[in-house]
Amino acid sequence: MKSEQPRIAVIGCGAVTKWRHLPALAKLGVTPVLLVDPDMDRARGLAEAFRVPGVAADYRPHLGEFDAAIIASPHHLHAPVSIDLLGRGVHVLLEKPMAMTAAECDQVMAAAEAGGSVLAVGLMRRYFWAARWLKAALGAGALGPIESFDVREGFIYEWPVASSFFFRKETAGGGVLFDLGAHTLDLLLWWLGDVAEFEYYDDSYGGVEADCKLRLTMASGARGTVELSRTRNLRNTAVLRGPRGEIEIGLDRNYLRADPAGLLSYKKDEVRANVLPEDVLKELNEMFVLQAEDWLRAIREGVPPQVPGAEAKRSIGLIGACYANRRRWELPWVHTGGRGQAREAGLRLEAVKS
Repeated sequence: MKSEQPRIAVIGCGAVTKWRHLPALAKLGVTPVLLVDPDMDRARGLAEAFRVPGVAADYRPHLGEFDAAIIASPHHLHAPVSIDLLGRGVHVLLEKPMAMTAAECDQVMAAAEAGGSVLAVGLMRRYFWAARWLKAALGAGALGPIESFDVREGFIYEWPVASSFFFRKETAGGGVLFDLGAHTLDLLLWWLGDVAEFEYYDDSYGGVEADCKLRLTMASGARGTVELSRTRNLRNTAVLRGPRGEIEIGLDRNYLRADPAGLLSYKKDEVRANVLPEDVLKELNEMFVLQAEDWLRAIREGVPPQVPGAEAKRSIGLIGACYANRRRWELPWVHTGGRGQAREAGLRLEAVKS
């Protein structure tokens, strides 16, 4: 396989496949051999648009016809499908979240090891030039030891989903924390290391949460807040502060601001703060191209992907711990029990060990 282009199946033909994965493969000059989705009309439509020769409602009758697979199915299917394929020697690019639980992540990684397969996880924000620059700058001590951080990411939800699985806990795994938070927390853990203590609040009344807040103390001693929302447009940046100043970075685009501005003069190899693209749509599409390119390189050359399973598991473990220790976040605009406006639960609580 190291010198050959793998035959690729794409499992799941929803919005991320239509708008991100298939265009990324096309830009690389790669055409999948098979699209898989229970909605055959959807699969056929995409197959026609991207000139894919095969479609199926189920990948299992077609085992042996592909060497690698992009898994972009509903969240609850990520682990079982990837475990099956990885164990058979099929290389997998697995959409985030990697699995529903940390234990499932372990099973996915074990299957990859048993099958000798490449497992890459679709945490494509690590390919943003700004994210890579910040990782290198922090490693070089540009800010000194990080003392505090403030992360706000949210938007009024408008992703063009192809099904309702995002809004059902049994298929989505959770709400904004599990979906958007898989990206946001992955970046935070990548930049700052492990979490020592946390408090977690969300607005769930039994379904998936739309708003949540974390108060975190990192193992390094840095303290900060992460706020995520599907109901409000937030600033969508992270601000990190140290004794030498602060850096603000875009979470969904290549954006950097520093105080003092001279902090942006740091550069290492090709990662520089002054070469960042500005077109947000092009940036997002390019991240999927870089992600697919990295996965294919790992398959051909036998090198580790940039986002292996062990890295993706870290955010899943934190998310699981948050759900297990959740506190109700009674937002000011929420009314409960006929008692009038609820007050925000901004009380200081005893930190829960992660």
